[in-house]
Amino acid sequence: MSLSSAVFVAGLLGAASFGMGMLPLSVTFSKSTLASLTTYGTGLLLGAALGVVIPEGVLGIIEANAPRTAIALSLLSGFAFMLVVERQFSSHSPTFGGVSGQASLPAESSSLEFDAELGELERTEGIASDTRSRPYLYSGSENIELRQRAYPLTLGLAVHALVDGIAMGSAALSASGTDENSGPSRLFIAVFLALVVHKAPTALALTTSLLSMSLPVAECKRHLAIFSSTTPIATLLSYAVLSFFGGSGGAWQGTALLFSGGTFLYVATVLQPALAHPHDDGVDGGRRKLLILLAGIATPYLITALLPEGSDH
Repeated sequence: MSLSSAVFVAGLLGAASFGMGMLPLSVTFSKSTLASLTTYGTGLLLGAALGVVIPEGVLGIIEANAPRTAIALSLLSGFAFMLVVERQFSSHSPTFGGVSGQASLPAESSSLEFDAELGELERTEGIASDTRSRPYLYSGSENIELRQRAYPLTLGLAVHALVDGIAMGSAALSASGTDENSGPSRLFIAVFLALVVHKAPTALALTTSLLSMSLPVAECKRHLAIFSSTTPIATLLSYAVLSFFGGSGGAWQGTALLFSGGTFLYVATVLQPALAHPHDDGVDGGRRKLLILLAGIATPYLITALLPEGSDH
């Protein structure tokens, strides 16, 4: 994929993320719809990691005749990086309770899991399930303390968005390289779809959380812009760095893909346990959730299987 194509697609992803985050300012979403979108996004991350990103990364390492230990090291590094980042932001996030009649939150539920499902993020931030995107009215020190919580939340999301950009930049260089006449590879299409669907509920949850903290609309937009722009910027930076160190294929790209695969696995299996509470949905709801998750897992493989072989060359 050429640099101009990478710039266009990165900008498209950022615009889509910002647009989705703007919707809570004017539209109310049902929790079931957002839960289904989040579950499907979790499946996409798993399918993209296990069925596309990791195999491509392994292939890159093998073709470059790099040490086989680089495969495990890259995967473990990506997983461990997300673990450290999530724990770091959780341990430094301020607790808050007893505001305007709301019950105090236990310490374990006040941590910032910046890619949790929307319902979990609402409980984390003390947002009632019937908020409907309307901000609470706080005053004095309560308002100041709530606004202070917006910064670690946005920063945590931005850090993970940066890692998403590494995956995008690595996929943009896959197989087709920097050839001006080449289109996007099957790997890139699968990763792009996974990130678009994955980031949509996250952007919605971010805006909903910021509104609940009584932040002005202009400030909410500023936080959302920071989050939305991080992935495109990281995509272009990783594209440039990987191009400098060898372009398409090779150990560098394989390592970056495997690192990204490790981060995808952490997000999908630790931060977004889509089936962690099946008893909350009943038998039918649990089955529906399972089917949505399986559909998400299968989608990246179907994309790579149905697209012509030429899209990888």
